[in-house]
Amino acid sequence: MDFLRERTARFYAAAALCAAALAAVTFLIFTGKWTASSGDPELRISSGTFTSSLDSVLKAEGLDDAGRYRISKALSSKLDLRRLRPQDSYSVSLSTWGEVVSLCVTRDLQDYFLVPASSGSYSVSVRQVEIRSSSARASGFIQSSLWESMSAAGVPAAVILDYADIFSWSVDFLTEVRDGDRWAVAWDYRSDPGGKVVSQAVSAAVYDGSETGRKAAAAHAGNYYDENGDSLRSMFLRAPLHYRRISSHFTNRRFHPVLKYFRPHHGIDYAAPSGTPVSAVADGTVTFAGWKGGNGRLVILRHGSGYETTYGHLSRFASGVRRGRRVSQGDLVGYVGSSGLSSGPHLDFRVKLNGTPLNFLKMKYRSSGSVSGTARSAVAEAIRRLGE
Repeated sequence: MDFLRERTARFYAAAALCAAALAAVTFLIFTGKWTASSGDPELRISSGTFTSSLDSVLKAEGLDDAGRYRISKALSSKLDLRRLRPQDSYSVSLSTWGEVVSLCVTRDLQDYFLVPASSGSYSVSVRQVEIRSSSARASGFIQSSLWESMSAAGVPAAVILDYADIFSWSVDFLTEVRDGDRWAVAWDYRSDPGGKVVSQAVSAAVYDGSETGRKAAAAHAGNYYDENGDSLRSMFLRAPLHYRRISSHFTNRRFHPVLKYFRPHHGIDYAAPSGTPVSAVADGTVTFAGWKGGNGRLVILRHGSGYETTYGHLSRFASGVRRGRRVSQGDLVGYVGSSGLSSGPHLDFRVKLNGTPLNFLKMKYRSSGSVSGTARSAVAEAIRRLGE
């Protein structure tokens, strides 16, 4: 796959260079500076990305101050030259006598094409870069980690991250991955004539693990659904933070490390370094954000269907978190700390349904939505094709 991708990139780069040379030759013919009887035109073509300003590039090509000024002035009518970045590129063609025959600057999928005009000035035209749409797929088995196995198969880093994000509600890729688990992914991508990928998105994915069972998903209208049409986006995240371990589970009788007596602990204590970001596990509204007795700094969120979650012992609140504020699933609400009655940095996380405490670790998966009819059939077919 890497070989094919590299060969394709070389082909498009060569094509783009030929196009620039052809444009230069065409200009020479129509301005009368070259005719068929004068022999082959000798052009010097330079291309690259911007590690400095356009003026520095032109100066390195031997253009004098006046020539560089005229070119910069002409391009500035269409393009802010101060905003050129290393990912932007250029291609300049010069004649044997040192005049610029053509200059093309590519930025944000647009070509800014400059050619000489009458009276020593230049004209600039703008055109959209031609984008090519393609698709790819890969599959394999876990040997050490998901990242290493997918990388070894040539899957781009952005696709691996999207893949892990798609299954983040149903698979913990830190603790539930086992050697021999099978993965498969298909993705669509768009690239420019030079072979640079400008966008990519997973179209279908499968993870079949000994610990997790089989999970499958396909894209539809910006979301991902399984063969039954259920959204892979759960109402709740699997955890409100990246934690090291669970230091206390949900129980009706726990010895309190500070108070030194037994009492119910209707929550989950996630041990994590102080300052670890804490996220809302579901869409909701902040009903409380402040100090509350032994809970220390506490955030309470109200969710749909009668659910409520609390986040205790925080070191500080996230910016803008206050009563009445709407939050989305995954939004930052605070940071791990040890405020209140606490023996060390951790998050005390609790869930209630209509006022009744629930054991978050034993809550059943709740899909956030579903599709039916032709949409469901299309999703199932995309998953089936990936398994072929």
